[in-house]
Amino acid sequence: MLFYLPLVAAVPILYRAFYRNEHRDRIILSSMCIIMFLLLALRKPFSDVKSYQVMYEELRGVPFGDIIRDFHLVKACAISGCEWGYSFICWVFSNIGLHFQFFLVFESAFCVFCVYRFIDRNSLNIPLSISLIVMLGAFDYMYIVIRQSIALGFLLLSVESIKKRNLPVFLILVLCAVMIHRTSALFLLVYPLSYLSITRIKVAVFSCVSLLLIPVCPLLEGFFMKVMTLLDKTAYMEGFAFEFNELILVILAIIVFLMVLFDQKRSDEVKNRVVFWAFMISLPLHAVSCYVAILGRLSTLTFLPFASIAIPNLLETNENKKMVKVLEILIFAAAVAYYAICLFLDKRELELIPYRFFFN
Repeated sequence: MLFYLPLVAAVPILYRAFYRNEHRDRIILSSMCIIMFLLLALRKPFSDVKSYQVMYEELRGVPFGDIIRDFHLVKACAISGCEWGYSFICWVFSNIGLHFQFFLVFESAFCVFCVYRFIDRNSLNIPLSISLIVMLGAFDYMYIVIRQSIALGFLLLSVESIKKRNLPVFLILVLCAVMIHRTSALFLLVYPLSYLSITRIKVAVFSCVSLLLIPVCPLLEGFFMKVMTLLDKTAYMEGFAFEFNELILVILAIIVFLMVLFDQKRSDEVKNRVVFWAFMISLPLHAVSCYVAILGRLSTLTFLPFASIAIPNLLETNENKKMVKVLEILIFAAAVAYYAICLFLDKRELELIPYRFFFN
């Protein structure tokens, strides 16, 4: 707890300290990303990371020919049990003699760089965006779900190619993500959705259809389990049983809040469409996650981070700037409260507390 809440408090402290500095937002983003990198890079392996460490060590000494023959675009490797892209990266690092902790440093640097680039190029309120990345859960998951975190990095990089309508580059970056974690294939939906303008009617229809998945899912249990088993074998092991995911309420609250306040005429910039519809995909995923729990992780780490840009950008379309400023402060306060509750009550179920340095 000693490290997590002060990380959030750093944003308003830095904001006040550099209030009159023209580079204030860049300073805040850089400072936060440096802190995030240090916390990720210096963490002691725990939970799922220990399994990744065992796999990393097992790849040491595997012949190059064996890892090449094990190539597959989507399926897990026979040697490691993970996607080939991730296995190959680990094989390279382990076979040049680098300790697993150095691999974590590389992974942390890549993920944080992608977050920095994504926010710097897309957010209209950088301090709020970097805060939401932390408080909506993406940063917490980066401590443990290494493959999905690296895959998220490639997906964040792909946003620029969507904005420029560069389909080949987009497909290459998504393919890189899929070869790290195959659930990233769902991100392909963002490209066609980015052509849809953001209107209240479209959002209402999308939301209603998404929520209808909750009562419909039991009728399609076989279909969902078959698809999810192809994407992630963990879904099969966890089974199919109803348990309400309270994060649905948070997502719905964000959607309703934005739809009431945004200016439909001023929201049609392509980057706003990209981040908004990417965020919206988290709603149907969380609906199905009431039955297939693993989808909650996919939604939180792959699609919910886009809310960190969608929220401030759509709010900024409102012409009442004084009201927008007040609302952004209230959003920050509400997000802090939500994050504190997660840390104190359920610890996000990721064993994040207490934080441990690798050298302890």
